[in-house]
Amino acid sequence: MKFIIGGACQGKREYVSSHYGISHAEMTDGAALSPDLFSHQTCVYHYHLFIKEQLRRGQNLDGILQMTEELLRQNSDIIILMNEVGSGIIPIEKSEREWRETVGRVGCWLAERAERVERIVCGYGVRIK
Repeated sequence: MKFIIGGACQGKREYVSSHYGISHAEMTDGAALSPDLFSHQTCVYHYHLFIKEQLRRGQNLDGILQMTEELLRQNSDIIILMNEVGSGIIPIEKSEREWRETVGRVGCWLAERAERVERIVCGYGVRIK
């Protein structure tokens, strides 16, 4: 598994297309991903939005990590793209703070298991792992 992180609109999808040969059509939007669609995923972008939806549905961190583990089990070569959402002003809404914390914890979990972690800034990748 490869894990690609970076701020919003920093060129993560374009980077994956050009460096890993995956077309945008082969990528799945995490906002539309559900556990019944886990098999045969090449690349999932907006994984932070998948996490947001699962929290909205009542899942907790452990449940989301179990789902993520199942996604990786079914797709060992998957590339996961996720926005960094922990910078900036701390949100007033408790649910937004919980989402940011959960995204950070899931990101740490993914980075630990990834064979490669890259951070994309202005379309350029920096290998972290």
